[in-house]
Amino acid sequence: MQFVKQLIPVVLMVLFAGTAAAQHTPLSAGFVLGGSNYLGEIGGKFDPRASLLDADIITTSPTFGGFLRYAANDRVRISGEVNYVHIRQSDKNAEDPARQARNLNFRNRMVEFGFRTDFTVFNIADRSTNRNFAKPGKLFVKGYVFTGAYGVLHNPQAQITHDPNNEWEDRWYDLRPLRTENQVEEYASLIAAIPMGLGIEFGLGYGWVLGFEGSWRSTFTDYLDDISGMYGNPDFLSPLAEAISSQSNDAVIAAIGDPSSGTVVNHQYSDGGTYRGNPETNDSYGTVQVTLARTIDTRSSFERALDHISRRR
Repeated sequence: MQFVKQLIPVVLMVLFAGTAAAQHTPLSAGFVLGGSNYLGEIGGKFDPRASLLDADIITTSPTFGGFLRYAANDRVRISGEVNYVHIRQSDKNAEDPARQARNLNFRNRMVEFGFRTDFTVFNIADRSTNRNFAKPGKLFVKGYVFTGAYGVLHNPQAQITHDPNNEWEDRWYDLRPLRTENQVEEYASLIAAIPMGLGIEFGLGYGWVLGFEGSWRSTFTDYLDDISGMYGNPDFLSPLAEAISSQSNDAVIAAIGDPSSGTVVNHQYSDGGTYRGNPETNDSYGTVQVTLARTIDTRSSFERALDHISRRR
């Protein structure tokens, strides 16, 4: 009977420690650093937005951010993220002479925030170590895929590159309030995006995890680059909006030297309507980045002590 009385506290401690370990799966906090690119109406190859291969590597721009992740179990984890993403492009980088002749450009410095869920595809780990990821010696290689939902604050801007009379400052102008395509209202500055991607992580020990990710965002807007439909009627545009919305000129077309580029008339407003973009497809963008995270042991000192006792037994 005395033996049973001594055994009961040990059993309770072991059970409690096991429960605590399961309930206190580590959090991870970290940051990302990489490059971003976009697919839309500006730049690109002869068939824009046909595939990710249409993205122009020379316009890759910086992205960085931070995240907090919770591992629900060994297979699923949820992340809250905030990222800065810069995208840019110019028609001078296009392969299609007609788009070169259009001569438009943009940049968009965006802030995205939201949640995503990671699903482990494979996990090669040292099974001799315990599940306290903050302990030294936790080495692993993990592959995963992910998706989620982001809100994105964006503000497209453009430069005036054709200014024969020196009317305008050499700077970036905000495009949304200009309504360059005669929009009745300004398009939204807050949009939704769905990220989809994959990654691989390497446990370095002492709770540090190094990762590499590639992801793409499908958005619910065609105005990341301020281009979607037709050229706006200059009678209803401000002088600045008119100067930015149509920047084709004889000098650019002559430098292209290709009849398929068309004339200036092909790249400006007409009574019958002239398409400036493609309203049937939305813009998208993606990132390739390095991640560095540190796992966080969320257990109390008492719970860690119980876990230590249970493992020694």
